[in-house]
Amino acid sequence: MKRKLMDINRRAVLKGAAGLIGLGALGYGLNALLSPKSAQTAPEAAGPVTRHHHPRTGVEVSAFGYGCMRLPMLPSASSPRGTEVDEKQAFALIDHALACGVNYFDSAHFYHKGVSESVMGRALSRHPRESYLVATKMPGRIIESLDQAKEIFEGQLQKCRTGYFDFYQLHAVMGVPSYKHVYEDLGVLDYLLEKREKGIIRHLGWSFHGDSEALDYLLAQPVTWDYAMLQLNYHDLMHELVMPEKRKQIVGLSREPAPARWMYERVRDAGIPIVVMEPLLGGRLARLGKKAAAPLQAARPDLTPAAWAFRYAATLPGVLTVLSGVTRMDYLQENLRTFSPLEPFTPAERQALESALKLFLTQESLPCTTCGYCMPCPYGIDIPAVFSQYNRSLDHDLLPRAPETADYPALRKAWLADLDRRVPELRQAARCTGCGKCVEACPAMIDIPAEMSRLGQLTERLHNEEMV
Repeated sequence: MKRKLMDINRRAVLKGAAGLIGLGALGYGLNALLSPKSAQTAPEAAGPVTRHHHPRTGVEVSAFGYGCMRLPMLPSASSPRGTEVDEKQAFALIDHALACGVNYFDSAHFYHKGVSESVMGRALSRHPRESYLVATKMPGRIIESLDQAKEIFEGQLQKCRTGYFDFYQLHAVMGVPSYKHVYEDLGVLDYLLEKREKGIIRHLGWSFHGDSEALDYLLAQPVTWDYAMLQLNYHDLMHELVMPEKRKQIVGLSREPAPARWMYERVRDAGIPIVVMEPLLGGRLARLGKKAAAPLQAARPDLTPAAWAFRYAATLPGVLTVLSGVTRMDYLQENLRTFSPLEPFTPAERQALESALKLFLTQESLPCTTCGYCMPCPYGIDIPAVFSQYNRSLDHDLLPRAPETADYPALRKAWLADLDRRVPELRQAARCTGCGKCVEACPAMIDIPAEMSRLGQLTERLHNEEMV
């Protein structure tokens, strides 16, 4: 199923709009289309998942960490980030991951609007407690008092059905002022350190989305951090991303966001084990497109683009585990094959990856990872879905560009149909008012209002041309 979707091309679309319409019709219930036969006949992993030891505590952690940010959804679900989680499928996936040696399971207060921790807790509590590690996070951006933080923490213990957290972090640290207010002025950090002292938190760390000043401040604290969660992938590490001055002004930054390579090296050199998030860059590195994927196919036709990205992140020195949000059994089995065992990169493979990245960088895709931190939009726009649909069309060279070409009418019709299938009209880009409330919450620091304006104008132009 996955490879079939990945291989859709311009020729298929030119047979008629039905090709892309059918793809869009899969919607958020895509996981429901996986047949038991395809799940059972997929090749199994060669052995148990590779594990790493925490250098300070000795805890054994699977190199593949199960992320519960994107759980499988019911076919009727209107959003991949909503509360309509398909618990039967989620339980089956978690059970299979545990059976194959995965023991690190990560959730957060915000995931699936508060439902993720409960689903994860119910699934894991059916197994011996020593067989899995529970990881979740303090939602600092909504904390207004120490009492609120205490209430959330105690509620997380109940939802996760555990008496202690193996890994607990300060969620999405972005800037020094907000960190100081929540964790220093309100006393939340002292509270969490007390919990660690009592063994209710076994490893205390943080996830990071900020600038260089914020990272330096964290590393300078008189705290022994047990781990750090960073967004690391070959896209961010193998080329330097420079934010335009205009975008920095919009998001209120006086300096560049912390460069990925510098950030990784600072944390690694500080001796802090790293948990990797977004190794696929929100799925974009699993959908490289035909041109960018060609060097990888030539070097290792047995590996998918996703496997290449996972291997790169997981073999970085200092990495403890790499998170993957799994929604389907065939995706899980592919991940298990990648990590069972984890293979180091050869020089020829690294060269192939560099070639693929150069081709990928020529595309115009937006750096959206569909994390959903920008949501909810006060005007109802599904920002991640709008950006995802646009990026997907770029990945497969399906964006209608040149009206003078013969394939333009078919591409235009198919693109509009796909947009309407994936994003309801009242949740599309044209509804954006430019209020800017989403911008500060975006870890990728995308100028969301400007992009919504551009995509809204594109959609309006294509609709008008269709009426002519």
